[in-house]
Amino acid sequence: MLKRAIALMCCIAVPAVEAQVRVVDSSPQNVRSGVSRQQESIEQKTESYNQIQSLLQEVSELRALVEEQGHEISRLKQLQLDNYVDLDRRVSFLTNNVKSKSLDAASSESSSSEESSAPAPLSNGMSEADEYKAAYDLLRQRQVDQSLVAFKEYLKKYPSGEFAANSCYWQGEIYLLKNQLPQAREWFAKLLQDFPDSNKVPDAKFKLGKVYHLQGDKKRAKPLLDDAASGVGDSARLAKQYLKDNF
Repeated sequence: MLKRAIALMCCIAVPAVEAQVRVVDSSPQNVRSGVSRQQESIEQKTESYNQIQSLLQEVSELRALVEEQGHEISRLKQLQLDNYVDLDRRVSFLTNNVKSKSLDAASSESSSSEESSAPAPLSNGMSEADEYKAAYDLLRQRQVDQSLVAFKEYLKKYPSGEFAANSCYWQGEIYLLKNQLPQAREWFAKLLQDFPDSNKVPDAKFKLGKVYHLQGDKKRAKPLLDDAASGVGDSARLAKQYLKDNF
């Protein structure tokens, strides 16, 4: 009886052990599966992180590009404003001198008719000083296109006249104001070549240097700007500041 009981207990114990063994044997698979899923999750998170970092880098580069373009636009706007201010200052400064010369020339003419002090259109009956003053007054009134035509007409009649150098200079200024750089360069260069003794030479050197710089030719720009900066007056001051800002 005792033997049968022991045998029965053995029969019951074996399946239990086998079941326990099976449970133990299946555990490594579950562990490996869990590790695999965890590793996959980590890889996905790593990839997402890398993508986010890449996007952040692109955003940073785009922001820097936008800021750089914004600064360049602001610089060009300021440059154009400086041209307007400089033009207005020079026109205002010379107005009284031109008017005085015009009146002196008018008084020397042998004419019985009384001349008007108001600006008159260009005509064959006007003196050289009057024709220049008429062109200059158009510029002062911001009629730049009409003024440009008038200065050209003056130079056709008086290519070596008293105001020929000034006419070349103001045509260069007008073209620079209109951002027509090749034409501006042509007139400033003509002044330096044809009128080397003119009092407009320092201004023309500064402006020609600026034109070359705006065209991307620093090699030609810098000697002219250095030369202008070595002088005195407004052109020297402006040239020094331009060199400081751009070289």
